[in-house]
Amino acid sequence: MTDVRLSVTEEIGVPRAGEVVRCGIPLPTPADGPLSVLVEDVPVPHQVLWRRPGWVGLAFPVSVAALGSVPVVVRPSQAGAAALVPPVVASASASGISTGVVSAVVGLDPVTVAVPSLGLPASEVVLVGDDGVRHAAVVPDDGVTVTCEGPLLAQVELAGRYGSSWGFRARLTARAGAPSLDLEVAIVNDDDAPESQVAEWTVSLDTGPVEAAVCGVFGAAHRAAPPFTVSHRGEGHPRGIFATSQVVGGSDWQDASEPDYASRWEWAELHGRQAVNWLVAERPAGAVTVAVHRFAENHPSDLAVGPAGVTVRFWPADAGPLRLTQGAAKTRLLRLTGGDDRRAGPALDSPLVPAVESPVGGYLPYLPERYPNLEAHIREELSGWYQGGQSLGFHDFGDSVQGITTGPRTGYSANNEHDALLALTLHYLRSGERAYYDSAQAYADHLCDVDLIHHSVHPHEVGGLRAHGRAHVHYVTARTASGTVRTSIDTGHLWTEGLVLFGQVSGDTRYLQAAERVADCIAGLVDLGWTRPEPGPRNSGWPLMALTAVAAATGSSRYVDAADRTAKAALAAQHPDGRWLMRLGLVDDYCAWQNAVLLIGLARLQALAPSAEVAAAFSAGARALLTLGRNRDGSFVYLTRFDYRWANRSALIREALALAFDATGDDAFLRAGLAGGSRWYRPRGVGVALSNDVAEWRGHLPFLLRAHEAGLLTDLPEAG
Repeated sequence: MTDVRLSVTEEIGVPRAGEVVRCGIPLPTPADGPLSVLVEDVPVPHQVLWRRPGWVGLAFPVSVAALGSVPVVVRPSQAGAAALVPPVVASASASGISTGVVSAVVGLDPVTVAVPSLGLPASEVVLVGDDGVRHAAVVPDDGVTVTCEGPLLAQVELAGRYGSSWGFRARLTARAGAPSLDLEVAIVNDDDAPESQVAEWTVSLDTGPVEAAVCGVFGAAHRAAPPFTVSHRGEGHPRGIFATSQVVGGSDWQDASEPDYASRWEWAELHGRQAVNWLVAERPAGAVTVAVHRFAENHPSDLAVGPAGVTVRFWPADAGPLRLTQGAAKTRLLRLTGGDDRRAGPALDSPLVPAVESPVGGYLPYLPERYPNLEAHIREELSGWYQGGQSLGFHDFGDSVQGITTGPRTGYSANNEHDALLALTLHYLRSGERAYYDSAQAYADHLCDVDLIHHSVHPHEVGGLRAHGRAHVHYVTARTASGTVRTSIDTGHLWTEGLVLFGQVSGDTRYLQAAERVADCIAGLVDLGWTRPEPGPRNSGWPLMALTAVAAATGSSRYVDAADRTAKAALAAQHPDGRWLMRLGLVDDYCAWQNAVLLIGLARLQALAPSAEVAAAFSAGARALLTLGRNRDGSFVYLTRFDYRWANRSALIREALALAFDATGDDAFLRAGLAGGSRWYRPRGVGVALSNDVAEWRGHLPFLLRAHEAGLLTDLPEAG
């Protein structure tokens, strides 16, 4: 096994001392031996969080100056080498958690988190029903799970209920040596109604007497006597983005900002009227800082301080009813830190993330000197994507709205079309640019919370991902062996590759677990003999990709078996000329990109479990894509109807062409994917980028690598 080289870069101007980094590291097999972690060539303690085929989850401490960077090396080591580094203390139990600096005690009925070392008697998560009744979360004794125990990272998970209608999940995380604890809480709508509502969702922190509190706006800090509230609302734009803040209440306001603030206030103001995400409560028992993750983006939200405590309103009562679709599980995160720590909030929003320095196998490496216009085009799409989808508020943060302004699909959500999460994660891995990681994390969180179905009156839906619709739900008719049902899932919209890869990169098992739930749902649908009316080839292709991605990450044969059965059904529908057709209206029609989706799925299965039948079907389908799937001008057929001539704008075709080149060595597949030039890319100046546009790069990047290695790739022409 060779060294894996990483770099950890601090990008927001906050120095970090001994901050524990959690991440996933790609390691070739075997990856089950002892490891060493070296930061600037110095061995440091580390903790193995999990191991999966080809990857290992790690935690290790890093110190890095503001806007600085440090090299990290992960390498195989001799048994016992880990004992050479100094030990650290972190532990978890069913009743509490400790880092050696702070400790917390968990009460279950109702759930409270007391942090004696910070002088916090209790924090309580409260839900206010639409009838005005307050419900504290209650956790049964068997609802507590220790998921991670020291020496660097400790974690306890809780699961219970608010009253009789809403589920509750929480995760308490501590890092060794840190004077802080993270509390992640989720409200789960497991009611059987299509949509349910509550009036308020809050976390109340009993801090004892508060003499004064400090908050910030424009990067300046201000101190006042409580009570006052930092209120954040999405009122600055008709779509609820570019949210604005205001401070309500308080007395005896004083400037508590840094001395050099006056010389730079005008630049801070250009960022918009947004409050920072932290508040310092000054008490006789010592100050405590409360920070809320993505406070501005997940609006509406409040950060309030009173004479005896701090309240975080994840959903304030004056914002109107909070309506959640059946099965949604919105998750929020806050950090409690001992002392006056005005950097706790920025560090919570931007934790240190290492970037693998070696290029990502199978995808075009980051080559801005060789292809400057291509790389500039990619960055332009990221900027457009941020404008369109990254600040839509509590319900939609991380998603985007489809660019449809008329007709019945106006206002439909995009819902990770074509696995945009995979493309964003690949962009991060190949470039190391943190903006891609942040965007991927936002999308992954949205997938896990809003799109993933955590509960349904139809058990077969649980674990599936919702297809497009208003409020992320659009019901359609589907067939099962026992008859038709109404459902909001579609086997042509179930993706796991992005969840798997981001889960591996981030080191957070939350995303890998979500991918497994999607795969479990698909396997259950296969058992049911599930179809959609007149399914297209993608309805087999996406499940094949989803199942094989989770199978490769977990080693589970169950998902391979389900993929094999899906492939057999798809092969039975293939026409003698190699094509798969789909029913549209009165005719069976051909769609090149839907055929490409199925070809990619078959290639994934062939790589995992080779068979002569799948190889022959892939070969015939790929050749048909090349010979029968193009218009006279060389563009690929979207549909043969005159109003559906979509010239080349689906890079999934390129992904299939790259795999066909791998299988045959015939560069005709590469030349077909290069024909059309810039027509393959989203035109410049056409508005904000949608998830479809971002997702195109999941197909472009593997194709462009093959073209680059074959000496066929040229840069895009300059804009204008």
